[in-house]
Amino acid sequence: MIYKVFLAFTLVLICLTPLTAQKKSSKKIQVTGTVTDSNDIPIKRAVIYVDSVKTFSRTNKKGYYKVRIGPETKHFMVFSAKHGMYGSIAYDGSKELNFQFKNNMNHLTESDLEDMGFTIEAPRKGTIDPSRFKEYGSIFDLIQEMFTGIERDGERIVVRGVSSFSPGPPLYIVDGSYVSSIAFVNPVEVKSIELIKDGTAALYGARGANGVIVINLKK
Repeated sequence: MIYKVFLAFTLVLICLTPLTAQKKSSKKIQVTGTVTDSNDIPIKRAVIYVDSVKTFSRTNKKGYYKVRIGPETKHFMVFSAKHGMYGSIAYDGSKELNFQFKNNMNHLTESDLEDMGFTIEAPRKGTIDPSRFKEYGSIFDLIQEMFTGIERDGERIVVRGVSSFSPGPPLYIVDGSYVSSIAFVNPVEVKSIELIKDGTAALYGARGANGVIVINLKK
């Protein structure tokens, strides 16, 4: 009897393992790195291309970037208006990829890239299907990927373009209630997210001066 129970349990595990592996393989991967010139000087505003498609990822003034990709990604490239295109690096699953431009690289414009079949228009933000929310590791990852005009440092979010002399965190509203932090929100539980700024945010008074992020959870 004990042997039969053990055998049945083992068969269940064997059947579930492929499903678990498949689920994990669909998770987004965060890749970070730096982009520098031939003198190791950071290149800012360089654009990351993934599989010949332009992303929203840009390097900061330190040449640092981060981008979320699917596990099926094949290669990376970087474009700089001043230095041209650096490409391509075959993606091997690493979570860090660094690029250093050389002096002898061809200076390609984005028009050249378009002629070569590259997609130079990044997918429009704010259009992530709710069914994909579960792919993001945190609510902050999701918000950063979903909306333009967002500056993020860890769990701190600042909405650019708001009429505030002292930019601070936006007003967070979860299921109709004001909250001081949204760190507790699991993307899997999110039904919808809305970013409100400019004139519409004035409806929330002074508290909405830095923008408003409204989150509705699944019931």
